[in-house]
Parts: sequence; C-alpha cells; structure tokens
Amino acid sequence: MVLTFERTWSFKETHLRIKCDFDQAIDAAISAALRARIEIERLILTCPEFRWSLEPVKLEGNHPRVIELMLLASELASVGPFAAVAGAISQVAAEAALAAGAKNVLVDNGGDISIFGDKEFRVGIFAGAAAGSGKLGFLVKKEELPIGICASSGTVGHSLSFGWADVAVAVADDAALADAAATSIGNAVCGDDVEQSIKSGLERAKNIPEIRGCLIIRDKHVGAWGKLPELISIGESRELLTTLQKYRVYRSDVEQIVG
Repeated sequence: MVLTFERTWSFKETHLRIKCDFDQAIDAAISAALRARIEIERLILTCPEFRWSLEPVKLEGNHPRVIELMLLASELASVGPFAAVAGAISQVAAEAALAAGAKNVLVDNGGDISIFGDKEFRVGIFAGAAAGSGKLGFLVKKEELPIGICASSGTVGHSLSFGWADVAVAVADDAALADAAATSIGNAVCGDDVEQSIKSGLERAKNIPEIRGCLIIRDKHVGAWGKLPELISIGESRELLTTLQKYRVYRSDVEQIVG
C-alpha cells in the first residue's frame, strides 16, 4: 500500500525509514527509537556482556521493553541479545506510532522491518550480488499483520554473521525475534556445498520456536521453509511462487532442484 507520510532518521548505527498514515505518529516513533538507544547504551555500561555475548544472557529484575524484547528473542533463537537490536528498535518505534494514533505503519531499520496495520504491504528482498537480489519480495496481507521481517547477511552490510548466506530472512510475529532468528539461521548457512548449506539454514529455522518461516538466498539458489507471506516477483505482475509449505530450493530461474 502507499502510505502518505514518510521520513528517515539516523542516530549512530540506527537508520530508520518510517512510513505511516499519520504524520505526528512518526515523531512518536522517532522518540521511542531514540529512547530505546539510550536505554540500551545505559545497560551496556553496567553489563557489557549484554553487548558482546554471542549467547543468551540472563538479567534479573524488570527492564525497558526494548531490553526485554532483545532478551527473549536471543533466548528463543540461541544467539546473543544484540542479534535482536535492530529489530527490537524497529518494533518499539512502530508500537509507539500506533499508540500515537497511526493505523498503518512500517518501520525499516537497515533491513529489519516491523509492520502493523490493516492493509496490504509489499516488501522487497535485497541480497547484494546474488542472482535473486532485488527480484523477489513478499506480499504481506492484512491478515498476516502484525509482522516482523528481518534479514541477516554474510556478504552484505556490517552486521555480524558467521555464515555465508547472501541473505537469510526470518519472519515472525515481532521484529525482535525475526532479527535474532535471521542471525541464527544465517550462521548455519556454511560450507562450499551451496545446496547443503541452505538446507542447514532451513533445518536451523525449524528449531527456533515461534517464528513463521524463513527464506535463504545464496548465489543462484533460494530456499524457503514455513508459512511465509506470498512470494512475488518485484517489478513484474506474474507471481513466482505461492504457498510454501515444506522447504524447497530453487535456482534463480525458479526451477526446482531439491524437493
């Protein structure tokens, strides 16, 4: 859908693109993102492991929502809390926009997206130099909202990944979990055997509780598992794929090579 109001905002490593149907709600989203950054940085001063741990961290007591989202997501995906930082900030920003009166909002934080609303959205998938990059996207229907769609890459961007995926996209109810899951799935996409590495990522996805599904692109191959939004061709009217039930791996020309 086309949202009337759009704004970008950056602070340190956070780079938001906000689309919304209520201009003042964007101010609320930005304020929430800035507040989340401050809360995260304040915690790091007293608990450096929250920033640097590659495994889930246990913290006592109550914490701001962005911290709680990161802690829970990291536990479910078995990664460090900071694997969820971009998605968590997207989510609290989108939630703030809703609280300020927006009905439809999309917050993109460097490829980690949180969407709330009652309309249809289209989300493109960027995977650097991979064959499928910029050609595929999700058609997100209103029945699938709210949704978090987040990406991790071993070949594009500055995010930490131990895998070789051009992009691993995870989909969940919330963006914090999708972000942590994308990192975990991307970490599993390793090895010279491209098809086998994609299978490993898809198997990893199956073991992460509460995610809906994932999409992996590496070189000329695409793999998908779970209940994803409808996969469409960007810039063309014809659909590439519809329902994805079991994982399948495709060449960029959509020829099935693994069943």
